[in-house]
Order: sequence, then structure tokens, then C-alpha cells
Amino acid sequence: MMSGEPRFVWLDMEMTGLNPDYDAILEIAVVVTGPDLKPLASIERVVFQPDDVLARMSAKVREIHTHNGLVDDVRTKGLDLRVVERDVLREIAQHCGPGQGLLCGRSIHNDWKFLVKYMQRIEQHLHFLRVDVSTFSVLVDAWYPNARYPHPQQTHRAMEDVKAGIQEMRHYCHSAFRVDLDHLPGPLQPKS
Repeated sequence: MMSGEPRFVWLDMEMTGLNPDYDAILEIAVVVTGPDLKPLASIERVVFQPDDVLARMSAKVREIHTHNGLVDDVRTKGLDLRVVERDVLREIAQHCGPGQGLLCGRSIHNDWKFLVKYMQRIEQHLHFLRVDVSTFSVLVDAWYPNARYPHPQQTHRAMEDVKAGIQEMRHYCHSAFRVDLDHLPGPLQPKS
């Protein structure tokens, strides 16, 4: 397992769809936090995709990403996928060594599948464990219905969605688990 204070690597991607064998990454955002969920670093990048890739989006996805400005950003501000991977990995590596960062986010398994397919260097740098806020949402709804999170409308922009996931986890820590994130105990010390 990890030594020292854990690092949470909160990640969200916007894609042309949900199938990594067919769809492509349009945008990625990462916020690195400690266990108190306070940001230590953040980065967001838009990935360039050619028009033929953008044309494969379903009508619903195209409408979402046109309305939120992502399609225009992909065309005008998008960077090469390898450049984006390098930049994001560099930011993550400044705050957690290989195998140290826990991948976190909402429905993070799908983002992880895109990392495996398109950004293997980032995926290989992270710890194998993942923290999915959506799982907490399901459990809190079932076990602590009075602590439900009032899910706001998603913007489907990566950084806003990352921040919303962190805020949701903060809510569960406070409302369901009664964790005071501002007064966490230090890391467990081995018995002598």
C-alpha cells in the first residue's frame, strides 16, 4: 500500500461518447488533494480532435458539447493528446510518486478505461485502487437518506465536474460519515 499521507487524484474527462474503443477524449481535468480534500494542484487541458472524430458524436453528446463550448474549444484550443498526457502526468508526479495517487471521481471507472486506452503513462503512474464517488452516492442514498446530496446539473466540462465530485465527497464526509476534514488525525503509526 502507500506510505505517508494519501494523495487523491481527482479526474474527469469529457469524451465523444462512452466507448473507449470507438470514442475519443475531448477534455481532461485533474485536481490533486490530500485526505482533507483541499486542492494541492490542478490542471485542465482540451484535446484536439479532427472533424471526422467529432462527427461520430451522437446528437445528444454533440448538443451538450456544442452548448457548453467544448466543440469550439477542441477546434481552437485543443492540444495533441501526447502533449496533454505529458502535461497532466507532470502535474500529478509533482505531488505523488509512482503508485501513490488514488484515482478519484464520479463514475471514475469509465474515465479509467479511457486512461488505459489513450493515456497509459498516467494510468500506470497511479495506484491500482480507485475511489468512486458514485458508489458513495448509492450507499448514502440507501443507508443515510437524510444525508443525500442534492446533485446540481452537470456542466459536462471537466474541471467543473471534478470540483463538483470533490464537493459531493465533502458533503458525504460531513453529513453521512461525520468526518471533520479540517481536523483529521495524522497517518497511522506502526506499533513499536
